[in-house]
Amino acid sequence: MMLWGAAAAGIPVALHFFFRSRYRTVPWAAMKFLLTSIEQTSRRLRFQELLLLACRVLILALLAVALSRPLSSVVRGAGGGDAVDAVLVFDVSMSMGAADGAMSRLDRAKAAALDVIEQLPTHSTVKIITCSDRAELLGPRNPGDIATARDLIGQLQPTSLATDFYDGAVKAAEALKHGQSSNKELYLFSDMQKLGWEQQTGALTQTMRDIREKAAVFLVRCGTRTPANVAVVGIIPQDKVPRPGVRSGFAVLVRNTGSEPVKDLKVSLTIDNNEKTAESQALPRIDPGETRAIPLTGKLDKAGLRLLTARVDHDDLEGDNRFDQVLLVRETVNILIVDGGPNEREPERASSFFLVNALLPVSDRATYYLQPRVVSPRLAAPALLAKQDLCILVNVALERDPSKGIEAPAGDFLEELGRFVRQGHGLIVFAGDNVDPAAYNRVLGKVGLLPLPIKSVVERPFDDPLLFNRDSVALAAYQPLKEGESYKLFGLIPTWKALALDETGALKAESTTEAKKKESPLTVAVRYSNGQPAVAFTKVDEGEVAFITTSADPGRKEGLGRPSWTMFSTKEFGRVFVPFLDMTLNHLLHGQAQVHNVVAGQPLAWRPQEKELRTYTLIHPDGRKERLGLPEAAEARPLVTANKLEKAGVYRMIAEVPNQDGLADEVEAKRKGQGVPIAVTPDPRETEDLSSFTDEQVDRLLGFAPVHITAGTEGVRAGGADRLNREWTMWLLAIVLFLALGESLLAYWCGKAW
Repeated sequence: MMLWGAAAAGIPVALHFFFRSRYRTVPWAAMKFLLTSIEQTSRRLRFQELLLLACRVLILALLAVALSRPLSSVVRGAGGGDAVDAVLVFDVSMSMGAADGAMSRLDRAKAAALDVIEQLPTHSTVKIITCSDRAELLGPRNPGDIATARDLIGQLQPTSLATDFYDGAVKAAEALKHGQSSNKELYLFSDMQKLGWEQQTGALTQTMRDIREKAAVFLVRCGTRTPANVAVVGIIPQDKVPRPGVRSGFAVLVRNTGSEPVKDLKVSLTIDNNEKTAESQALPRIDPGETRAIPLTGKLDKAGLRLLTARVDHDDLEGDNRFDQVLLVRETVNILIVDGGPNEREPERASSFFLVNALLPVSDRATYYLQPRVVSPRLAAPALLAKQDLCILVNVALERDPSKGIEAPAGDFLEELGRFVRQGHGLIVFAGDNVDPAAYNRVLGKVGLLPLPIKSVVERPFDDPLLFNRDSVALAAYQPLKEGESYKLFGLIPTWKALALDETGALKAESTTEAKKKESPLTVAVRYSNGQPAVAFTKVDEGEVAFITTSADPGRKEGLGRPSWTMFSTKEFGRVFVPFLDMTLNHLLHGQAQVHNVVAGQPLAWRPQEKELRTYTLIHPDGRKERLGLPEAAEARPLVTANKLEKAGVYRMIAEVPNQDGLADEVEAKRKGQGVPIAVTPDPRETEDLSSFTDEQVDRLLGFAPVHITAGTEGVRAGGADRLNREWTMWLLAIVLFLALGESLLAYWCGKAW
């Protein structure tokens, strides 16, 4: 509205023409000689009058424009005294918990945010948003309630999630859009971790550019260096399957994810939070990028769900120094072995002979904790899977060939086998002469029980066998095979025949749900010396399949006096084959407790075991209760879900009996004690690369230059003062004052007698 005042600039023009001097021409001979001088003086006077006119017009026009408070077209923002709609986005990912001097990064962010709020003009509004790999608008419900905004900032805590700025930017754009003021500001408080900018670069860049068109963008850096960090990334049972009453060995995996060596660490392991029986070991030094397996032991007093907790002390980032894992300890492990090459007359020539001896390397087999049951394909019935923990297919044909005397399991057994795996059990498949690639692709591939399609059978000359590549080990459970001095023999096992897998595309499981139509997570655990997969794993819903591309026996043919497949299971290499099987069983059995082990940020899909109706409550590590209610029916099975697992630690699932009013009866909860443990571990993506983007890198990525501020400096307050510099009002008023002084001096000079 003030721009209409620019019309006042016409007043000096009107006065100039209205009061212009009027005169008659009167001839006067005496003045004839002065004409030349008068003409020169008149031109000078007209120029002076026009100059004064221009100054007066410009003064009035600039005054009107200044009062309209124009904003910079380069950096958009608020006027000096106008209210501001400020949106404060806080990065609460795990890296923000890192120590940065005397304070953590998040503490620096909170202090800087309070400074920003202090500098906001009167009647401004504030909205608080947290972001990690998800975003949440915390409030306040009334954006003008600055006191509540301060309280929300003070309550912020780092999560165990990874960094991703995109969701936070989307939430901020939405909050700014609903603001009532035309003056808007966005503040992002973060350590500017590289991961946050790179996860969804394209979408993030476009969103930030859209925000910049409506608001001033401030990036407040809350970390000045890469933290020294060693993370606990896993707990792996060693060799034997853990049993109750027996001290078992574990490898605690620790990794230096920082950019500098870390010295004088201590790694410890406790069982069920019993600090009295904790075992620890010193770690003098670990270099950047290095992963170390620290051997520790623990006694598992009884069968059931046991809680293992590994810790490392001390570094700059506390969030990943603890790793909890729930382990299902069994009295016995029941294994169903389907032998596709049985031989009752000469049992030592059966396909499963070497496998069974490796599983039962003791004289008293009846009391051993591993209890395998061997059946032929013809006798494999669905009911046999009812009480089994694992199933192993050894040289099993999937299509009958009566001419060669080859039997195959019935279709109902294979159908039940698919359900068996999807419900959380493990399956191991060994190759052999009866394995037909086309049949396996067609039958097992169709139901998702094949990690990769089989291309063909590869045969190598006797003097040029395939060897296992120890350096290719990519499964944590097999880590001892890669690093252990006693397992060097693993890389010398000759293999002459193997199945070649096609890694160009994974088979998709046949399913009616969209989630199951996705490709199953695949891990090529070990490769041969030629790069071909030797052992591959694939997740199938709650279960897992291990596919071993060579046979479980030497595979001697008639008339051939040497092995035709491999020497892996023979006596010469038995001291490697036995622990290899134990590691494979450990991995698959541990997978059956996977519902009890979740990565922070992943949803919890809990399948209740109780047959009676229960209502479920999840107890968070801080004691907070989350009511999950009654299970829902999902694929004919009850399912309880929880999505807000943002902090690492031990959660407890409590099943309570609803009373007649539909409320939970606490008696059942007390009878069950603290509930069923669920271990949530930090998101490992967060600490894979802790480096941060520089201001220049951020500018290049966004395509514009936001205002960069470092928390803990005067830069935050300067950012508030910059609000005045971003409008032209003060500059225009200064020019008006200068012109007014100039016009006065010019008028005085022009009014002097000549």
